[in-house]
Amino acid sequence: MRFKCNSCQRDLNIPDAKLPDAPKFKVKCPHCRKEIVVNRAEKGAVKSSGEGVGRTSSVPYSTIEPEVFPPGANVAFLLVGNKKWSEAAQAGLKQAEYYISQARGPEEAVLKLRLNEYDLVLVEDTPANKVVLEEISTWTGLRRRGLNLVLLGDEASSLDPQIAFRKAVNSYLNINDAARGESLIDSVLKTYKIYYQWFAQVQEVFG
Repeated sequence: MRFKCNSCQRDLNIPDAKLPDAPKFKVKCPHCRKEIVVNRAEKGAVKSSGEGVGRTSSVPYSTIEPEVFPPGANVAFLLVGNKKWSEAAQAGLKQAEYYISQARGPEEAVLKLRLNEYDLVLVEDTPANKVVLEEISTWTGLRRRGLNLVLLGDEASSLDPQIAFRKAVNSYLNINDAARGESLIDSVLKTYKIYYQWFAQVQEVFG
């Protein structure tokens, strides 16, 4: 079922199997933790139709739980098959006091992205993982700007701004640079912080 949280105004898509079988019920928002009263008869409360990944996915939507982290925590989501890079990225992010979330594959990744909010998403650039980037491309501009999207591939050198622009991501990292992965993750975080501060200042001036 799709509905909006009255407190944080975020659009929610909760598996029908996890909701009470009643015309009207209360549920906690997985983001702000405020209680929401949902009336199935109201416009805007729409039953999940299984569109997109959910329809053909081998991962049942009902198995994906909303993730709970401490308030104000920074959370990174990783979809990286390269073991060395996965270990390096986790080490760098934990050093920066990020919590880590992962998925067993692109289908589960899309479902988790629909249900949770992350500060950073690191995706290995493979044909199978393109569905994750396509999912993120459907987000509103404001939500997308709040995400540090990092792509891992072999088409250019790490931190190349041109390929990052071409791929519509915040940063691009070369898959052969796992040995210096921790320092690259640190650079990615610092670069995004500068960008986000600039964006926040522009938003404050122009509204």
